[in-house]
Amino acid sequence: MRPQAPYMPIATIGLLAALHEGGHEARAGWSGAAERATLLVHTDIAQDAVGTLLLDLPWPSLDRLPPIGTPWKQGLKPTLKTTERPAEAFRSLLEGAAPLEARLLRAIVTDAVLDGDGLPSRSRLLRGVKADLSSIAKPPKRMTADGLAAELRDGPDFRRGESGLGLGLVPEVQTFGGTTGPDASTVGAYSPLLYLLLWRGIMALPPVAVLRGRRRSVGGPLVTKPDVISWPRWHFPADLRTLRGLFSLLQVHADEPSASELRKRNLEAVYRARAVPLSTMVAVFRWGERVV
Repeated sequence: MRPQAPYMPIATIGLLAALHEGGHEARAGWSGAAERATLLVHTDIAQDAVGTLLLDLPWPSLDRLPPIGTPWKQGLKPTLKTTERPAEAFRSLLEGAAPLEARLLRAIVTDAVLDGDGLPSRSRLLRGVKADLSSIAKPPKRMTADGLAAELRDGPDFRRGESGLGLGLVPEVQTFGGTTGPDASTVGAYSPLLYLLLWRGIMALPPVAVLRGRRRSVGGPLVTKPDVISWPRWHFPADLRTLRGLFSLLQVHADEPSASELRKRNLEAVYRARAVPLSTMVAVFRWGERVV
């Protein structure tokens, strides 16, 4: 996995979160020069066993979400929009949902990103895409523990699939090479491993209302501006909690990050990517540029 891949920080968080949920302590850090950097994951479970762990972990089910007085549509916002009090309906959903499903709902929207009408802000979701919940209801078919372990060892195995698989993912993970496959113009390609890790990563990084200078943006800790994400490369073994903090550092999102300030925190580089529209419906983040 390349450090400049915009899905790298999300996938790394997803793997650490999955290992933590499975009862295993884990840390991850980059080693080697920038051109040949390698992500090393330190944990107490064998590499092949990670595939079994990922396959066996519980997965969110829309069937377990409590009813809100209206039939579920493809997405959270269209469903809430049919209720008289969207904000109250959303909070009721959180109260009645099981922990895993509640984590999914919080990954898409929180009270902090409700607009004046009490509806989820669209800046957290893909532009023009309403099926933010239907994507999680259709995980890749024919996933096996051996296949996931092989992808972890050898790299993503992109398959042709249904058009739109993964399109409900939030912008930070709808990335070139992440959910679109090697060619960003073919959105019908996906990697089962990345599908699982990206969803688990985004559930471990719920959206927040963030201030970057005078600008207020809505999104996860990678969001610098509504259409810009930034992330660091670190060279020490960091656990899940530490990485969450590193991704939110103001210096990572500064207009001109300070190399000396980054070195104080053992950060080697900052990468930045801007959303590139593929169509009126889909925009993706391509490989990040090293800004410091």
